[in-house]
Amino acid sequence: MKKHYKTLIVEDHVSTANGIAGFLDEISNSTGTEFTTRIAYNLADALTALKTKPSFDLVFLDIRLKPQPEIGMNSGEDLGSEIRKLYPETLIIVSTIHDEPFYIENIMKNVTPEGFFVKGDLDPKSFVSAIKTVLDDSPYLSKTVVKYVSHKFKTDITINSLDRQLLFEMEKGFTMKKIADNLFFSRSTVTKMKKKLKITLGVEGGSNKDLVDKAREMGFI
Repeated sequence: MKKHYKTLIVEDHVSTANGIAGFLDEISNSTGTEFTTRIAYNLADALTALKTKPSFDLVFLDIRLKPQPEIGMNSGEDLGSEIRKLYPETLIIVSTIHDEPFYIENIMKNVTPEGFFVKGDLDPKSFVSAIKTVLDDSPYLSKTVVKYVSHKFKTDITINSLDRQLLFEMEKGFTMKKIADNLFFSRSTVTKMKKKLKITLGVEGGSNKDLVDKAREMGFI
């Protein structure tokens, strides 16, 4: 464990963000490690924070953040992938209430976090212990993540940021013409993207609602 961590908490719920900051205070009091903490409540704020130097040593990342397609980000997963690409030495801890198998597998493939906590798996004491484990350079996966990743569930299904953006637009009930305008693609291109997604997610021949429902079930939106 280092003596100091420049830390970013990306979380859209104020109480949860403050709770994580409180856990860091608890670790600081017991170990003497210092945390310089900044909180970002949305994807745009997080991107702004990440431009500061030096880079962050530790990032707590909520995956289900409000999409902001105007900055090319549709979820915390997109942000996590960008952090991993730009700052490979940064420790990333993902915490989420969602435990869908495809969702977990996709995060592991695209973000490869040092810590991945399903919030229902951890009480406050074990949450603090899990953070300490990551800071001691050991990965920590909560029991639900371990169950799906190590034992029960393997899949090669992943979708990219454009696919997810299309799904978010469809989830809002927009027409293909409106979606094409929003994504700056032709209608035929969007239709081809949708057809490919239906095949990928196993709902070929299904309706748009079937596709959105399946994507939601698998944790992609």
